[in-house]
Parts: sequence; structure tokens; C-alpha cells
Amino acid sequence: MAQFDLKQFYQELDRHYAAHDNAATEQFLSASREKARLAGAPLPFNDSCPSCVPPIEPNMDYICVLNEQACFYRGLSRFEECLEAFSAAQEELEQLYRTDTREYGVLLLNKAGAYRYMGDAEQALAHFRKAQRILEAHADTPVGTLAGLYNNIGLLSLDLHQDEEAERCFHRALDLLRQTQAHQVELATTYNNIAFLLSARGQYAEAAETIQAALEILSRLDDGLNAHYPAALNTRGALLYRTGEYAGALSDFALAAEKTEIIYGKNVEYASACANCAAACRALGRQAEADAWQARADACGKERRA
Repeated sequence: MAQFDLKQFYQELDRHYAAHDNAATEQFLSASREKARLAGAPLPFNDSCPSCVPPIEPNMDYICVLNEQACFYRGLSRFEECLEAFSAAQEELEQLYRTDTREYGVLLLNKAGAYRYMGDAEQALAHFRKAQRILEAHADTPVGTLAGLYNNIGLLSLDLHQDEEAERCFHRALDLLRQTQAHQVELATTYNNIAFLLSARGQYAEAAETIQAALEILSRLDDGLNAHYPAALNTRGALLYRTGEYAGALSDFALAAEKTEIIYGKNVEYASACANCAAACRALGRQAEADAWQARADACGKERRA
């Protein structure tokens, strides 16, 4: 039986992401999914009870590839394919009654994020809470994973206008991350989330200081193309817009759109950045530019619905 080298898979995946060729990355992920599936041992037939299941291990290589494929599709806003890959990974663990494992909790966490992007708050919250129960029960859950969990629950709380709960979640993540220097991306993401909340509350000076801390970290990573950098640019753009600095806001929104397109293509975040550019142009009295940016946002939505 052919072996699957997970370490080599991640190394090659990193090279694909660095090249920003989404078509090639998709092809690589699809081929790797099949290789990992075939490399796993077949499951014996069992139709009795959980205690009778033979002591075999799930195909973790296959699960890892499926998780990466699902997150890739989530980034492209191709949600149907994203959910299919997550479900396939869950099934691999469910059929061996491994739904209390840390790996299953991570799948639920990542799938919850997809539901949030889709605007399905009910499913997102249900999956986040299930993930939280599992991940908090494991003493070996990495700090970065827990911080991601709390940040994502906080973002959903913002969507639901539960600002106090969001604040508690963000600061819970921040308290964890301040204990280590190993999770700079997660730290910057947390700063970004806190800055967004502060800006919405009208605490502009504190928001400006906090978002600057996020941008200083993210701008140094991946040659300025870290996947979280556009979101931070959008946050600073929104802050500048709220304080009447429309030219600065337009600059940040446009850069966010540019970097998002390079990293993910024309996904929902790209459409949002274009719509933000349109709003900034209208505030500057540049209606023709506003119409052009809005047309980009609208075209992106039509492409996703086609």
C-alpha cells in the first residue's frame, strides 16, 4: 500500500499558497485527497455496538488533507464544496466513534467559520459551542486553537449585536496569547477584532492604537500577503471612514481589495472591500469611481451565484 507523506504535503501546500495560483492549489489538494484516502487502511465491517469496533486508527492523513481542502474552499467562498470536505472529514472520525477527540473539535470549529461566512448564525453558533465543549475538555489543545475559537465566537457575537460577549471572548483570546510569543498571527487577529469593536463604540484613539499593532505584525509576514492582512486594512479603513478621513480610508480599502484578490480571488471579502471603496469615493464626491467600485462588488456577487 502506498504511503502518504503528510509533512511533504504541507511543504508543497505552503509552496502553492506562496505562488497564489488558486487553480494549481485546488488541483494539488484534490490529488492529495485521493492519495491520502487510498493510503489509509480499509475499515472492517461492523454493525453492532461501539464497544465492538476493532481498535484501529482513523486515516488522519486523509482528515488533515480534507480539512485543508475545506478551508481552501472557504477562503474562496465556495461554500458547498467547503462543507462537503468538512463532512467527509467528520465522517472519517464519526464511523470510529471519535467525536470527542481534539481533531473532531477542530473540524467543528473550522466548519462553524464557514457557516458564519455564509450568514447562517444558528449553525455557526451550534458548531462553535460543540467545538468549545470538546476543545476545552482537552488539556493539550494548543493555545492558538483556543484563541481562534474565542476570536471566532467573539466575531459571531458581534454579528448578533452581543458586544459585551464579543469583548469577553476577544480578551479571553488575548490573555492566552500574551503568555507566549509563538502565535503572532493569532495575536494580530485578536488586536484586529478588538480594534473593530472599539471603533464601532466610538473609542477611536484606542482603536487606532490597537489596529496599528495588528498591522505592524501582519505587514511583516508572507511578503505583505498574509491572509489576515486585508481584514486588518479594512478595519483601519473603516476607522478612518468613521472619523472623516475618506482619502485614507479609500487607500486602505483599495489595498485590502488588491491583496484579497491575490490571495483568494474575488471572494466575499473582495466584494466587501470593493463596496467599501465605493462608499469612500461617494464621500469624496467621486461618483464615477464609486460606480466603478460598486460594479466590481456587484459583479463578484453575480459570479458567486452563477
